[in-house]
Amino acid sequence: MSAPQGIIHATLIATDLEATCEAYVAQLSMRVHQRGTLDTDDALALDLHDLAGAPLAWLANSNGEPVLRVIEDRNAVVAQPMFRHGWLSLEVLVGDIDTLAAGLRAPFTVLGAAADLELSDAIRAAQVLGPCGELLYLTQIKAQVPPFDLPMTDATVASTFIGVMTTPDREASQRAWFTLLGAKGWAFDTKITVLNRAYGKPLEGRYPVAVVPMPGQCMVEIDQVELPPALAVRHAGQHSLALRLPAVDDAVLAEAGWKVYAVGARRSLRGPAGEHVELLAG
Repeated sequence: MSAPQGIIHATLIATDLEATCEAYVAQLSMRVHQRGTLDTDDALALDLHDLAGAPLAWLANSNGEPVLRVIEDRNAVVAQPMFRHGWLSLEVLVGDIDTLAAGLRAPFTVLGAAADLELSDAIRAAQVLGPCGELLYLTQIKAQVPPFDLPMTDATVASTFIGVMTTPDREASQRAWFTLLGAKGWAFDTKITVLNRAYGKPLEGRYPVAVVPMPGQCMVEIDQVELPPALAVRHAGQHSLALRLPAVDDAVLAEAGWKVYAVGARRSLRGPAGEHVELLAG
């Protein structure tokens, strides 16, 4: 059987590993799958050279699949991700968003109550800020929404199926992701309530958006926003997405705007907006 493709897992940086694990286990029906330390090769692949040897934990979803790696960095800066370019949110597939969101409490903060998306009332989601400053779009898919190929689940929490990012240039980011994924996707304008609230804008304000599909019923969402330069510090929260994809030549990726880092036989990427991607073999 071939290995699954698409988004395989995500990596978070936490200032308090134990508190983060406890929150995910108690409130998002996850369990600690494995504990350990960050080995040197993984640290290099994640562009976290100085964190080699740091404590980490793998969290498994309610199906028993390890889908979230949490690495401790007590010096990381906790701040909301809406105010810097790069990864904005993990969009996580859930079975019953209304029940799940209603039970959340500190250290999670529900930023937007469960509601149907403007795109379709078959998609219902809540926006939640987590203990590391990570933003989660907890999303229930109730029916297919053509032309998108979307997964559905009965599990309490399944897995990340969309990586959401912000960029100063939708066209440049869409071009880079098209080259990586082999699909151009769709571009449109839509309102993004969580961003409008964060920026103090009218809730009906719209943003240029692109959605690019990838294997495994997964996608990347690209939101164009104007932001001032961010401080050059390591932030807690979402750090990287691990993808398993058909191979693309490094020179082609570099020409499309990716910075390619080789760690032995492994590769990792930095996108035009600063987003980090770990490429898995197989």
